[in-house]
Amino acid sequence: MKSTIKIFIFITVLATTIFSQTTNEKSVKVTPLTLPANSTIGEVTGNIKDGQILSSLRWAEQSNVACFPGTRFEMFNGNHVFYRITLPAASAMTVTVTPKNNAQISLYALRQGSSANDQTVPPNVKSAISCEASYPIYANLGGGRTVKNKDAGTRKIEYISVGSAYSILIGVAGAKGATEGEFVLKVEIKDH
Repeated sequence: MKSTIKIFIFITVLATTIFSQTTNEKSVKVTPLTLPANSTIGEVTGNIKDGQILSSLRWAEQSNVACFPGTRFEMFNGNHVFYRITLPAASAMTVTVTPKNNAQISLYALRQGSSANDQTVPPNVKSAISCEASYPIYANLGGGRTVKNKDAGTRKIEYISVGSAYSILIGVAGAKGATEGEFVLKVEIKDH
């Protein structure tokens, strides 16, 4: 894991994992990601138009998931696309999403167990080992006025693993109902 090749070995659509959930949702597609051999960085371009709007975001505010609060659902109410990658034991992972053309895009990642039974996909997530989210921070003032704090435009999440490997489910979501928008997803894994 010493070089920094900036490509993912993108597994073709035939190898893409499809999770059929017991819900009214269409089957949710999860694209598996791996870093190229002897690399610590991978990068891929995506578009939220390839995803779907979830019927509910309530899973995210449950205390046993705690991903993002209900007061910020509008930052995740557009299309969602999903990627899955393994965080090896004794490693640190940084996930960065850079929206293109000022697309309104947010990022979240669920740390899940390595067993297939632990790897549920929203909106059917009942619990997670942990969940982190990254989106523009703002405050509502009187009269519904919204003030945005300075934002570099990128979304970033970091995870550390000590003794166990984990499955990381990465969600890239449109904000404010966005159903289309390109982004660059970058994942970096280093020994910890």
